Amino acid sequence: MLQATAPMGTALLLLLLPAVVQCAAAAAKDFPAYESRTYNQTLDHFDPSSDQRWPHRYLFRDSEWGTAQHLGNGCPGPILLYTGNEGPITAFWASNGFMIEHLAPKWGAMLVFPEERYYGKSLPFGDASFEAQNMKYLSTEQILEDYVELVAHLKSTIPKAANCPVLAFGGSYGGTLTTFLRAKYPATVIGGLAASAPIGYYDKEGWAAHGVDEFTWSDIVSKDYGDAHPKCLGAIRSAMAAIEAAPVADVVTAFGVCDAKALGPDRATELFSYALEGLPQQDYPYAIGDMPAWPVNATCKLLVGAGSSPRLLIAAAAKVTQMANGKPPPGGCSPALTEGPGGVPGDGPGDDSAWGWQSCTENLHQFSARGAVRSYSFDLQQSAAKPCRAVFNGSAVLRPMALTHRYGGYKLADGAGVGVNHVIWSNGLLDPWHGGGFLKPGDPRSGNHWVLMPNGAHHLDLRGPHPQDPPDVTAARAEEEKIMQGWIAEYVADHTAATV
Repeated sequence: MLQATAPMGTALLLLLLPAVVQCAAAAAKDFPAYESRTYNQTLDHFDPSSDQRWPHRYLFRDSEWGTAQHLGNGCPGPILLYTGNEGPITAFWASNGFMIEHLAPKWGAMLVFPEERYYGKSLPFGDASFEAQNMKYLSTEQILEDYVELVAHLKSTIPKAANCPVLAFGGSYGGTLTTFLRAKYPATVIGGLAASAPIGYYDKEGWAAHGVDEFTWSDIVSKDYGDAHPKCLGAIRSAMAAIEAAPVADVVTAFGVCDAKALGPDRATELFSYALEGLPQQDYPYAIGDMPAWPVNATCKLLVGAGSSPRLLIAAAAKVTQMANGKPPPGGCSPALTEGPGGVPGDGPGDDSAWGWQSCTENLHQFSARGAVRSYSFDLQQSAAKPCRAVFNGSAVLRPMALTHRYGGYKLADGAGVGVNHVIWSNGLLDPWHGGGFLKPGDPRSGNHWVLMPNGAHHLDLRGPHPQDPPDVTAARAEEEKIMQGWIAEYVADHTAATV
């Protein structure tokens, strides 16, 4: 077995792991449990001469499988596959209650949550230091092949699973993976719910035709704060000015960080800006761990309430930052984040993590920023090519259009000759990532669906139903469930007819 290690990146694209971890920690004791399993996975799916394998972790639950009405084709119940994205798969379990708490018991479904390679415990090279030359096996193509191979293995080894339909689910980059999995491997999954999948952001060639530009992401962030309170953007500017004018030592103390570098690599306001950019993604209607309900509203209340006092504004900014990134340990301080503050909006190149590699090779965000939160001008050479060369010693080849050219970009949803169907693209309009989502219905003959949630943040529909959910989110889940039930019925009818 090959041995090496891959440290997890500090900043996880889109999903913001701290909130997920809080959710998992705060999950009810009776939240459905999983079994952690390992599959001996292929290292390089595109080299037929290689037989190298590695231990691929996946979470598994079949307690409800077959407990509802059988499908009538010899299958006890459907298989629900979460296309694991950039983080430990255990952190995504408790944030997918729609699958786990609602659909699985209702449909009598099996749950399979594979972990993305190079994250969590799914480390192809084990426990040694993580070297840049070993990252060449980390790509969207390899990840999708992992999931195809795992599904084939389960269907061939679990009695009665061979004829069962598989539905894919994914949020954020996981939603991107769900889309690509259905597009490239329709024989593996019969359809998918791709929540908050910002595929359009990777298709810069299609931005103009879809009303997107380099500022779309940051403009949505600003709009969220402006809509939350008429004085919020002004309060943000005042807080920024207060931080810049104050002695750095005072700001370090107020924020509870270990040193000035933890405030940002170049400016003392960068950690605060990073928090402000993250909160709209997590703008959920109920508290999750230490994150209050509607955290954007809570942020505006804190900042506006501070008035014009520089001291109170800095204290409020510190509370907002800790709300987003976590409080320092008792008696201690918060160290500098290894990725995020001062960098490309939404995260990207900047460290030697697995996500840093993916950002450099195919998942690059070519975003600039303007407005009260911060100003940032993206430059392909300075923002991406230069740091990628430095961090990965020239081994990471910058291909910002790779995913679009390989899988289709906007053409997937527009129906412009790209063969994909049975995908639901859902987006919450509070989420800055929705700017790169598929929002407008394309070819009505495609069999695809577009679901918008005006009061939804980042893939809120994947979370379990909650009494405080806005009506549009509740309605979105009901619509998604009905659509997927139709896909299952269609599959069973076709499969049964074909085998009679």
